[in-house]
Amino acid sequence: MEELIESSEALRRIFENLPEIPEISCPLEKCAGRILRSTLTADRDFPPFDRAMMDGYAFRASEVETGALVSVEATAYAGQPPVSEGPSKGSCIEIMTGAPLPPNADCVVPYEWTSKEEGRIKLVEKSRLESGDFVHRKGSDLRQGETLLEEGRVLGSREVALAAACGQTSLSVSKLPAITTACTGDELVGIDATPLPHQIRRSNDQAIDTAMARVGLNVKTATHLPDDLDTCRSAIKAMVESNHFVILTGGVSVGAKDFLPGILNDLQYRRVFHGVAQKPGKPMGYWISNDCGIFALPGNPVSVLTCLHQYVVPGIKRALGKSGDVVRREIRLLEKVKKPRHLTLFLPVCLQGDNAGLPRPARNSGDMVHILESDGYVPLPAGYDTVDTDLAYPFTPWV
Repeated sequence: MEELIESSEALRRIFENLPEIPEISCPLEKCAGRILRSTLTADRDFPPFDRAMMDGYAFRASEVETGALVSVEATAYAGQPPVSEGPSKGSCIEIMTGAPLPPNADCVVPYEWTSKEEGRIKLVEKSRLESGDFVHRKGSDLRQGETLLEEGRVLGSREVALAAACGQTSLSVSKLPAITTACTGDELVGIDATPLPHQIRRSNDQAIDTAMARVGLNVKTATHLPDDLDTCRSAIKAMVESNHFVILTGGVSVGAKDFLPGILNDLQYRRVFHGVAQKPGKPMGYWISNDCGIFALPGNPVSVLTCLHQYVVPGIKRALGKSGDVVRREIRLLEKVKKPRHLTLFLPVCLQGDNAGLPRPARNSGDMVHILESDGYVPLPAGYDTVDTDLAYPFTPWV
């Protein structure tokens, strides 16, 4: 294993060494969760006309007097062309929410502010009316040709609705990457098997698959590799040749059967780093071929979960074109924590009120059970062996 690098440096190197993910044209109804790859501009003003924001009556504000009786000349409906003539002095136009504002009118009086007497309208609200009251002005949200959605935006309900409002039946988005996982180790058996006393059931691939699904990604295949050099080499070569990302767990440290770093080097994949000054997950490494990024994670479950959240998901999202860094909630710890001075400690915490968290460390990196007591983790930086409660740390939730 090479010299350990800092956690922040590991993430920086991953971001700078990612495979290129092609963009595709995707039907709008299938864009949920995808990442936009081209800037979308407004095809018209938003809104495209002065529109009523309330059901009521359209007036000229300067001519409205509280208590005066006003006749209703016409009714303006949403979805209909605007009435041809606006209100004359001493009259108004009844108007529905979303209808175009009539000519000459500059405000809307809600029904609730009026009463009816002998077929005419009387303003009973005492507050003074202003031009623009309850009117959504043309182009006040966005002008035609202005940027509506930036490249790199994750497409959710708001973004898709705006694209639909601009008449976009499809959008240019990142292709969903081909991702495969492989768990290594002779001690592993399938989840439907009855393990012998010296065996355990596979779980890391299930954790990765679930985490990917929670962030809108899919794992194409999941494989188990035995502790056999030739089998691992041929399987990894085939996976790298047919995927955008390969996520390996186990076999990355310095044990007698930790073959993976040597295999990845022998296959002449470029090593970006191997070994991070962190706990858990110190033996993690990252390699890249021309078209595939290879995450090599330790096999212990807590290490896999931590590295998955800290490096794998952010790296894949960045490759897809996601813009900007994630803004994480910051929390303070309710208890002092001792840690190795030279390592970043990813500390599981249980959220409390007032942006606080209780430390809930796993007993070791294989402790799957006690990790359930935590909601996520915070990174405690190297350089300190005791962390006090007067600082705040960015919180990452488990997915």
